[in-house]
Amino acid sequence: MLIRHLKATGEDPGELPPHELTDVVCELDTTHDGPHADHLGDVDRHTQLWVQWDGDHYAFVQRAPCEAPAEDGDACTLFDGHEPGHSWEMRDLPHG
Repeated sequence: MLIRHLKATGEDPGELPPHELTDVVCELDTTHDGPHADHLGDVDRHTQLWVQWDGDHYAFVQRAPCEAPAEDGDACTLFDGHEPGHSWEMRDLPHG
């Protein structure tokens, strides 16, 4: 997994410069505004590593996980402050 490779090589995922990735899939609803986002892995229980992109500009970002619980007790799989809707409300995931 990417996060293990980054840690093994001594890279701090939060400090990486913009990077071009080829196999990413946006996890946000198709109606979202702003950059696309794909979850790459967990840094720890309070921090997730995401790649965000808009056109040809890619950046690694660390985000806190969304803590909104669904009625069935599952947590949202997206990052805190995402728009629009929570992962359990979206029927068309994943998309590019």
